[in-house]
Amino acid sequence: MENTYYRRIFNGCLFLVPALLLCTKNFSIGAILILLLTATWYLVKEKRNYTLDKIDWMVIIILSAYFIANIPIYLSDMETTRYFKGASRYLFIIPIYFFIRHIVTETTTPRKYLDWGIVVGAVGTIIIAIYQFYVKGMPRVDGYLYSINFGYLSCSLAFLALTLANSSHIKRILWLSFLLCSFATILTLTRGAIFAIPLLIFCSILFQSKQNRFRNALKIMSVMLVLFVIFYTVSSKFQERIDYTVTEFQRILSGDVRDAESSGGRIQLWYAATQSFIKSPLIGQTYAQREETIRQLYQAGKVSDWPTGVTRAHAHNQYFEMLASNGVLGILAFIALIFTPLFFFFKHIKMSTHALTGFIFVLGFSIFCLTEVPLEQNLISSFYGFILAVLINFTRNDLKHVQDSET
Repeated sequence: MENTYYRRIFNGCLFLVPALLLCTKNFSIGAILILLLTATWYLVKEKRNYTLDKIDWMVIIILSAYFIANIPIYLSDMETTRYFKGASRYLFIIPIYFFIRHIVTETTTPRKYLDWGIVVGAVGTIIIAIYQFYVKGMPRVDGYLYSINFGYLSCSLAFLALTLANSSHIKRILWLSFLLCSFATILTLTRGAIFAIPLLIFCSILFQSKQNRFRNALKIMSVMLVLFVIFYTVSSKFQERIDYTVTEFQRILSGDVRDAESSGGRIQLWYAATQSFIKSPLIGQTYAQREETIRQLYQAGKVSDWPTGVTRAHAHNQYFEMLASNGVLGILAFIALIFTPLFFFFKHIKMSTHALTGFIFVLGFSIFCLTEVPLEQNLISSFYGFILAVLINFTRNDLKHVQDSET
């Protein structure tokens, strides 16, 4: 009876997290908080002798590495707890992971709640996007977030829908949800998310389709190209964004990095981040030290004045940010947070639909991390950690089911 009660709470939160993700202001974090409190109560009350296996230890490392990597630099600074802003969210997911681990089995995997949550989330996302872009006439959709973060989350929601569709009882509705979220992503004009769409589609088909992979990938890419041309033709805002991007890359290729304000500015920040790493390779530099490093580079004529105005020397790249602020520990942390789950899911793609979903989900964020620092943002870090906990548990159950069927 108690397990049924706990499962109902989990099922409700599994639906609410994607459903409320982008159409409300942080309400999905509220659902995760409810689950955290429930999980903590369950684990304390049960007081079982839990035996940790390799997957459990892997999850603990994944979800704690970022926090641990920030401890030395915080102790060096002691002026702000911002270093733990996103990192602490992953720690809170650990009890949620173990809660899911013990109440969900291969016979009670609550996929329908996740599927319908994604559908409702997709509808809410496209309503917000259309209202802001076409009704209010905003240049870029941002929902209740920055346009960049909205773009990343809507893109990740799109590919949760796409990769879960083939094993779902609402396959066509999830396909439609994918299209809605993809369209919403485009309306944000977030280049890092838009450029990820064709790459993730290609990988989804490559690993999902057992037959005619090349032909299916070619068809989809052709359709995407046609849609791109149509959208470029009918949307002046999209056209301006693409033209701006092309101009920036032309300037960068010709050596005029400083004249490419957005992309060129990022490149200069990445360069400054490497210099911070060189100065403090073990634990990285504090925010104040990183700002000072940029000022020194400007005085030496190695960067323009634009990076000097960037608060906390924000690198606009997850990997360079962790390299600069956490040093070698940062490298270990992003290997744990991104590449470890990526390898885990890839290893089990042939045996688990949820492993494919997890692989594409993490792969998407590995691409997003090239142009921003999304895993520090509160909503994104909470959502990323939660979905990891869910999909790793679902994959575990798939593997157990396969093993049981073979014996």
